[in-house]
Amino acid sequence: MKQRFFTVLQTLLFSVAFAALLISCGNESNNQEQKNDEVITEENVVEQAQKLVYPLPTPLEVTTMLNKAGASYILDLANRPGNADKYFTEMAKALNLGVYGADLSYASTYNKSQETHDYLAATLKLRDGLSVETPEDMNLLEKVEANINNNDSLYEILTSSFHGTFKYLNDNGKGAVSVMVLAGGWIEGVYLSVELASLTENNTEILKTIAEQKTTLDNLIPLLEAYKDDENVASVLEDLNEIRVIFDSIAVKEDGSIDLNNDNFKKIQTAIEALRKKVIETT
Repeated sequence: MKQRFFTVLQTLLFSVAFAALLISCGNESNNQEQKNDEVITEENVVEQAQKLVYPLPTPLEVTTMLNKAGASYILDLANRPGNADKYFTEMAKALNLGVYGADLSYASTYNKSQETHDYLAATLKLRDGLSVETPEDMNLLEKVEANINNNDSLYEILTSSFHGTFKYLNDNGKGAVSVMVLAGGWIEGVYLSVELASLTENNTEILKTIAEQKTTLDNLIPLLEAYKDDENVASVLEDLNEIRVIFDSIAVKEDGSIDLNNDNFKKIQTAIEALRKKVIETT
């Protein structure tokens, strides 16, 4: 699974998100015309709509990595399923659909049957609120319950659901909503990671997982920038850019590995806790 995660990230360096022309900003030989092509706009998002793939590691991939790193399941970390009833605006539903996607992945990764059922129900409630209808939705609850103890099958079912939701929103003119779902999933995934790192004695592998989210964030931000004229997207984008500054200060070793020291970890934890609180308390 970890290898699959890295493969996705490597692919994203060349073909991220909604545009086929996003070029690595680290290539100093690019001329000005090429740099102009790097800008992701709502217009070229639409042009690429039929070529979309899910542009980021799914929440399930992140929580699976946490499980393999030895982190324990802690019930109170996730957003309460009952909170799904209090999200009324389209953007609140979108952000927290992403949050619940991560929480669902968290519960299912650890084979928590009741919690998986509860978070799936919360997820479906918000999907219904956003009028998401995909072939993957058919009998989704029954499929998950029937495969609750089969991690491979459950992975395929939930991953297909994540991909289907993202594609449906984009194919139906809701690109801004889709990127907010992605943002919510990233925020919750990092939040769970930093909290588990704080509570796990041997947390080296979890810290690596957190540090590696810098690459994902670098790919997520341009997606949000394509819809920055939307005030809700702009607000989340501002918060994520502040977190990006912290990630950018993390040292990269000669072998390419990322060194997340305690000072940077604490800064990320403080920032992500504040942003996550804002997201789940949004109505």
